[in-house]
Amino acid sequence: MPGTRGAVCGDGALLSGTSVAPWQIGIRTGNLLITGPAYCGILCLFVSTVCGRPTVTNRVHRRIIGGQWAAPGSIPWQVFLTVPYGRGGAAVIGSRWILTAAHILNDVLPEHVRVGSEFSIIVSVECEKIEVIVKHKRNYNHDIALIKLKQHITFNTNIMPLCLPSRDHQYIPDTLVSGFGMTEDKKIPTKLRFVRVPLVKDDVCRKSIEKITNETSEDFKFTENMFCAGFPEGGRDSCSGDGGGAFALENNNQFWAAGIVSWGVNCGEAGKYGVYTRVAQYSGWINDIMEGKCKFLQIGLLHTPTFTIIP
Repeated sequence: MPGTRGAVCGDGALLSGTSVAPWQIGIRTGNLLITGPAYCGILCLFVSTVCGRPTVTNRVHRRIIGGQWAAPGSIPWQVFLTVPYGRGGAAVIGSRWILTAAHILNDVLPEHVRVGSEFSIIVSVECEKIEVIVKHKRNYNHDIALIKLKQHITFNTNIMPLCLPSRDHQYIPDTLVSGFGMTEDKKIPTKLRFVRVPLVKDDVCRKSIEKITNETSEDFKFTENMFCAGFPEGGRDSCSGDGGGAFALENNNQFWAAGIVSWGVNCGEAGKYGVYTRVAQYSGWINDIMEGKCKFLQIGLLHTPTFTIIP
């Protein structure tokens, strides 16, 4: 069915279960005039496109570490970040907003923000096109950051946002982790890879981390802002270079951002699991920042100020 393209506005995110994204370009189903904080004074298209619903499906579920190549357009929220010391991942959650891990941006700005599932640049954003970065100072326990772009990303079949969870969203088994990080043969891929790994119960994860702490004398801690995923026997995992990418859960054929690749000890080893930031813990904070309801330096999960801005 032919579509009509036109001007769009708005830069917010969508919650999982949202039926429409008014600012996306797609098939015209009616007109809608956006009002409120995101109003930009132009007529927007009301379209049927939704967040977290790729137009392409990865047909085979095999074993990033123990992963497989992602078909173009199958993970349209994927972002590839290059930073001075290496690479990381992120996810598109709005036309100007990107979700990632705070540890990726420790004292550095990304050199490039590349959107899309191919290593070749689909959309490349230079550092000077980033409006602001908001991240937590104590990012071990709050490993989350937002990047706001100065310009809107144009959504298409290869670039779409990932849904955001509500605070009480249920974490279910069907998962997907993607990234451009190191593979099982210690190589850096040139195309996006993905792997499906199961959630791990908190007590199992906590015991695993306690064992690692005892063996290494490192002070690893597992908190309520984290969760683990992986197989007891190892073999499939996120790894170096995947940090900041999304851990997506699928519910009713719609993906939402359950976690952010945060940390782990080695990759894919038996008895060791990947640790992820629990995004649902931060749903209110994310939406407040994106909707402009608060000043960044006055936001704090524990006390203020707890967030810093890198202009």
